[in-house]
Amino acid sequence: MSGAENDKTLRRRLALLAALAPPYYTAVATLATLFGPRGYSSTEQTMSQLAAPGTPRPWLINAGFAGYGLLVQGMGPLLHREAGGGRRGRLLWALAALYGMGGLVAAKYPTRGSKRVLPGVSEDAAHDLAGTTSFACILALSALTPRCLAERRGWPRRWRCFSYAMFAATSALALPFHLRMWPGKRGLLQRGFFATTMAWVLATALRLRRVA
Repeated sequence: MSGAENDKTLRRRLALLAALAPPYYTAVATLATLFGPRGYSSTEQTMSQLAAPGTPRPWLINAGFAGYGLLVQGMGPLLHREAGGGRRGRLLWALAALYGMGGLVAAKYPTRGSKRVLPGVSEDAAHDLAGTTSFACILALSALTPRCLAERRGWPRRWRCFSYAMFAATSALALPFHLRMWPGKRGLLQRGFFATTMAWVLATALRLRRVA
């Protein structure tokens, strides 16, 4: 097999790993909810609370966070290549890497955890920081990637429109969540913007596999 064929195979495999991240997380999160604590409300409570201290089987949702964080790492080098390297490529790779790392940190440090990670920083604070950073990175990716790849073949206008639509929908759902405008609907809002961001990841990963 030639070097070009090896490169093509590697790129297709990385894209496939990234494409598997959304269905993998959805399946694991569904199981974690079904086997979660009694009285847990998907409408009111966030998914992180499935791993809070004292809950049964916290490892389930943590496996979802960690697995998703690892799988989406496949997008970074592919977006870097599609953007032609340089500063644009490095930016997209860094955003994808931080997005995935947020899931790994969220899995390690539970929400409501009181142990100290660093002086003055609790597990709960580390979890929140990881979640906020990860969310900011995927929001930036959905807005910046269409601009960075606008000149590239294989990235049609309909994909760019879809990307901007996911950016708008994610922002619309995240704003009331972070402002706590509807406390009784926080779980529903979170699941909404998880769905829009994962839809973007899936569509982009499949497009990356196609252009490979």
